[in-house]
Amino acid sequence: MLTLLKTEFQKMKKRIWFLVILVPVVAVMLQVVNYTVRYDYLISREPDQWHFLVVNVHSFWPPLLILEITLLVSLIASLEHQTMMWRKLISLPVRTNYLYYSKLIVICLLTLLSSMILVGGTYGLGWYLGFGSDIPHGDIWSMVFYTLLAALPFIFIQFWFSVKYVNQGVALTVGIASAVFMMYAHDLPNWLPWKWPLLVEGFVNGIDYALYGLAFGVLGWIISTALLTRREMD
Repeated sequence: MLTLLKTEFQKMKKRIWFLVILVPVVAVMLQVVNYTVRYDYLISREPDQWHFLVVNVHSFWPPLLILEITLLVSLIASLEHQTMMWRKLISLPVRTNYLYYSKLIVICLLTLLSSMILVGGTYGLGWYLGFGSDIPHGDIWSMVFYTLLAALPFIFIQFWFSVKYVNQGVALTVGIASAVFMMYAHDLPNWLPWKWPLLVEGFVNGIDYALYGLAFGVLGWIISTALLTRREMD
């Protein structure tokens, strides 16, 4: 597995790393523009400036995260599709499911790195705006990582589409549609996964949605890799 992971990182192109850095930077820069244009209004909205900043950052983060997952998975899968490497990989003396596990682990690590960049960007923006030292560390970390956990099922959904279909238009359409739909998912029933990354009950209480995402993410991991492995064996 360590050899497979090392190989996956060696194959990654610069645009994948660029995407991992770009998406959280965009999330922060949107708030830079927001506070630059409407500073007085935003400051007057909420006495707890740090908390309100975290709320504003999070308002853009879930759909951006789904878009990042969609593009990231598609780029990694297309590396094999474009070079016709899937058949060669399957013929290697390695368990087929390990090939998929290694790619999924890399994708999860890259989204984790992107989330860490967002944490740093949120801290930096708050300090830049002069919000003082009364920092809601719990809100910041919960906002970022509960959202990531809640979005785990989408990683495995996108992975299945991206690997199964050579034409990445199918996977991209599903992912982009999910990101757009998520922006209007606040009033959906709690059992629909598009609502989970929104953490509508607040950052601290968002642990329930994070646990939903973790549970269904593990289930998605098992089902997606099992289906793909069975297909290749057939």
